[in-house]
Amino acid sequence: PMLATAIDQTRARLARDGWCVLRAALPPETIAALDADLAPTFAQTPFCQGSFYGETTKRFGRLLARSERMAALVQHAVVQGVVEAILAPWCDCIQLNVAQAIAIHPESPAQIPHRDQDMWRGPVGEIEYLVNVIWPLTPFRAANGATLVWSNTHGAAALDPPPTSAGTAAEMEPGDALLFLGS
Repeated sequence: PMLATAIDQTRARLARDGWCVLRAALPPETIAALDADLAPTFAQTPFCQGSFYGETTKRFGRLLARSERMAALVQHAVVQGVVEAILAPWCDCIQLNVAQAIAIHPESPAQIPHRDQDMWRGPVGEIEYLVNVIWPLTPFRAANGATLVWSNTHGAAALDPPPTSAGTAAEMEPGDALLFLGS
């Protein structure tokens, strides 16, 4: 019952606002160990090319192959339950789209506001195609580039003009998880 309650409460916040932070979802020690596992790959990875991906940003995938600790993140019971509740009405099976590590270095420009679902050209405002989950390896703060989110710009509101407000920095600690709808 506690798991079902946590899933339902988190799903309700996500459906209402379009995003939510699941606080203390994993022990910070789990995230620190994952960060240590990924450190050699971060050191060897070149910076990205192009302004969208960030020329002072490093990105790489295959995280499940790089660290056994990654399974705790992608198989987190509350996150999986929420994702299934949001996406199940629209699909027969749920897939992990990408497991990617990203390091944004100082002086990196912010990405332009965007909706990740726009890479698939399905009916906008009717269907949720994806749920994004970000697990910070280090503290996320507005000052160091925490992801910006805009409440109530999801679902049918995805048909509205882009927001002109500054957005909210999703500040988090290692062990927290940011969930946000692709719309």
